[in-house]
Formats: sequence, C-alpha cells, structure tokens
Amino acid sequence: MRKKDKKAENDIIEVLTEACDEALSSIADFRWLSHELDYGNIQQSLTVRCVFDPDADLKAIASSAEGLALKQLIRDKLRSVGYLPGNNMNWIEFELDTPRGKRKSSASERKVH
Repeated sequence: MRKKDKKAENDIIEVLTEACDEALSSIADFRWLSHELDYGNIQQSLTVRCVFDPDADLKAIASSAEGLALKQLIRDKLRSVGYLPGNNMNWIEFELDTPRGKRKSSASERKVH
C-alpha cells in the first residue's frame, strides 16, 4: 500500500467511525457500518454498507427520514476529508446483520465499528 493510499484509508476510517458513533446513538436498529474500495479509483469504487438488526424493517428504514439522514451524515463526513463518490448516494447500501460466517467479506472491506 502506498503512503497516499494509507492516508486515504485512515481519513476514511476516521470519518466513518464518527458517522457510526453518531448513528449508534440516534438510529434505532443500527448496528455498524463497513466500507470497501479500490485504491486505484477511490472516488468511483467506494461502497459503504450500513448494517441493521436482523429483525429490522429494512424497507422502512431505507425510506425513512432516519435512513436519509444517515446517508447524508456519511456523505458529509466523507466530503469533509475530500472523498465523495457521487451525489446519488447509491454507493451507500443498507443491509441486515446476518449470523456470523454467512456473508463473506472481500479483502478490501473493513468493519468500521
């Protein structure tokens, strides 16, 4: 990993950890978030996954004011360190937590909190 990539990763982890902490204290059923990216093209490849309690109504969360506020929070945090993949926020995904071992993580995915 190049020095520039390491700095980008550290910046992204720092602001996503802040967003995660804020979400944990304000959004019901929110559990944690993770991200994955390709260092060769961070702006186009960054994906953030917001994970919720397995019993949560994911459709309701995604269309709620809380869901929109969470996406905006993540976007604003990333913008503060110069990383913003796009305005449509399709790069932010919501999913339910699954039992340990059910979902495989890619090598570049990192659990933030």
